[in-house]
Amino acid sequence: MAVPILIFVGCMVAGVFVAARWLPALEAGPVGGLAFFAVCGLAGAGLGVIGFHIYEIVETIEQRLGPGKGLIVGEDLHVMLYEAGLLFGLAVAVYLLAPAPPELAE
Repeated sequence: MAVPILIFVGCMVAGVFVAARWLPALEAGPVGGLAFFAVCGLAGAGLGVIGFHIYEIVETIEQRLGPGKGLIVGEDLHVMLYEAGLLFGLAVAVYLLAPAPPELAE
């Protein structure tokens, strides 16, 4: 039971680190700071969902080594991409709606 939680947390930390490191700057202040944390959190959650679903796919294949492996993987990939896509899309929307720094706004 601890393995999926560790995978999710590890992927989420990696997603937050990547988003915080490589996203262009937002305006300083309460709105820009809140948007920055929302974008980093959503990107981390999206990566965490992907890591969790990959773990789930591997566990399902290990339990059912028989016919129908492709259907199991296809269904799980569909759900994974849907859930992670929603989170990443929301992160992009928050980032694009956040105020830009004054030197980039001109």
